[in-house]
Amino acid sequence: MKLTTRRLILRPLAIADARILYEVGSREDVSRPAGFPRTRSLAASRARVRRTIAACRKGDPKPLSFSIVLKTGGTWVGSVSLGWPHAGIGQLGYLIHPDRQGRGYATEAVRKVVETAFARFGAHRVQATCWVRNAGSARVLRKAGLRREGTLRGYLKRSGEVRDEYIWGMTRADWRARR
Repeated sequence: MKLTTRRLILRPLAIADARILYEVGSREDVSRPAGFPRTRSLAASRARVRRTIAACRKGDPKPLSFSIVLKTGGTWVGSVSLGWPHAGIGQLGYLIHPDRQGRGYATEAVRKVVETAFARFGAHRVQATCWVRNAGSARVLRKAGLRREGTLRGYLKRSGEVRDEYIWGMTRADWRARR
């Protein structure tokens, strides 16, 4: 499945994306705010991409994992994913290359994936979490139409640090009201 927006193409994640995901995911300034462990090697990145692709092929409903590229020029700007932790509930994740942040790409991509979750997959809820100190991610979720619903205290432990996360959500009724 390929999705498009005004400026972006969201194409299925490919093994060729492993290098850029490694380059971005190995950066502390990216991994720490996003809440995932730093990618330690290109081999680890390739293995993670292979696992993600395999999960997308066999899941029901299928989890989605996209690379975000610019329509003009095809430059890779990030990735966005939609998993299904429970029936009818989509869980968002996204990452934007630091050199491309602040241009609205994450918001544009997240909006498209939220629309797809409701319109194509019949989700009754879409949600995401973000670190309470990650103002940029919170801004993306708010602009994409999700509501901050609360704080998950002590939710993640990364590198010995226990941290609080905000939970954001949108219901099908919220989505319909925005259309």
